[in-house]
Amino acid sequence: MFNLNEHDDSLYAEMRSRLQELGFRVEVLADALVKLTTRSGAARTYGVEFKRRMTAELATAVHFPPSPPPLLFTTYLSEPVAERLRARGVDYVDAAGNAHLSWDDVLIDVRGRRKPAVPAGRVSSRGAGAFGRAGLQVLFVLLSWPETAAFPYRRLAEMSGVSLGTVKTVIDELTRAGYLYERGNERRLARGTELLDRWSEAYSITLDTSLALGDFVAADLSWWRDAEDDLLSSGVQVGGEAGASLIDPRLRPASLTLYAGELPARLIGRYRLARADNGGNVHIRRRFWQAPGPESWIVPSPLIYADLLASGDPRQREHGDRIRSDDDRLERIDRT
Repeated sequence: MFNLNEHDDSLYAEMRSRLQELGFRVEVLADALVKLTTRSGAARTYGVEFKRRMTAELATAVHFPPSPPPLLFTTYLSEPVAERLRARGVDYVDAAGNAHLSWDDVLIDVRGRRKPAVPAGRVSSRGAGAFGRAGLQVLFVLLSWPETAAFPYRRLAEMSGVSLGTVKTVIDELTRAGYLYERGNERRLARGTELLDRWSEAYSITLDTSLALGDFVAADLSWWRDAEDDLLSSGVQVGGEAGASLIDPRLRPASLTLYAGELPARLIGRYRLARADNGGNVHIRRRFWQAPGPESWIVPSPLIYADLLASGDPRQREHGDRIRSDDDRLERIDRT
């Protein structure tokens, strides 16, 4: 969420100015809460979310806490992006003056403002370097197995598939940003909800597409449900909406995502998976991590959650929101 301690005064002033131009009285109740009141006295309290940028994919995938209702503030929203936010019922204001706020009898809808030539506010990096491609792999390990925050750098590097120097840089940046802290002689995760939100957003635009090994078509998509032993013996794990269906049985997957160190030729032949020229319903991706112990046949739930959001499918995003509250591992992260 928006936090006045983490963003400079010019950013807050820009947001306040845009809202006042729309006729609102603006009252900051806390760092992440803003109360807006119209001239007629209608009022609503929002949880402000600041995003450095907002693409169409993120507009569909990003997680917004349902309560208090979110108000997105960003530098600029194109109309296709704004349309997706409106479809989700997310109110927004950008630095150009585009806005949509709707509650009870209040409706503000401003469109067509052009992108400002100069960004109105600067954003604190807040560990931005940790959210590059290699940094996201380290973060995945930390989120999936929080106890690894206390592991030696070399062990974290082995588990994440990155260099020792990358691990040191990521740990230093996360510590400066407040996502890691020292207790005794151990490092521990902090602000898990925000960290998972930022990781899943960055995953969808930075890491997701780089993991593709191949797309295939299966005539019978249910084959994997009876293939747990085959998958485990081949070093293959289930992710995406198929993995989510094992957490939330209400989900009926329309695709299968598998994670493997390389294309599993034996499985592909045994289950008659045909190469897909366009899309397919079986997606095989590179497994980049090593677990600290024996693994399940499904990938850790932070990756399942991120895959659902990155799909851009509103149905999968809804299931992502559901497993976030149902899955023990994700619940523990949110309590961190």
